[in-house]
Amino acid sequence: MMRPRAWGLALMAIAISATARAESPQNLYTLNCWGCHRANGEGIPGTAPPLKNAADFLRVPGGREYLIRVPGVSQSMLDDADAAMVMNWILENFSKGRVPPDFKPYTAGEIHQARQQQHLLDLTATRNALIAEMVAMKIRKARE
Repeated sequence: MMRPRAWGLALMAIAISATARAESPQNLYTLNCWGCHRANGEGIPGTAPPLKNAADFLRVPGGREYLIRVPGVSQSMLDDADAAMVMNWILENFSKGRVPPDFKPYTAGEIHQARQQQHLLDLTATRNALIAEMVAMKIRKARE
């Protein structure tokens, strides 16, 4: 028969090993983002914008910050490190060939700072203004 102290140590070892096993960014995306943004990042019109070519936002002032201040990131249940990992995965997988060469991956610290800021009050207007800037800079076509 195991003593109570031994049980406590065994349970602690299980808890530590469970937290040490990190989910892959693809699994985290599937579990936390897929429902709205779909398998290939195509989004759901009128509900969740597409994530395809999200790296275009990195090319305009305020775009990098916008990507991590949207509610799906800033208010997600993912911790800061996992949110950064998923954002980097999204950019790599849904923006092939469009990620700027000088891109520095998101960090847990950057996600943490973004989560401390006031929530974006008008997501649609902010997104539309950034897309208009992309069109003006010829990063995107008018109807992309």
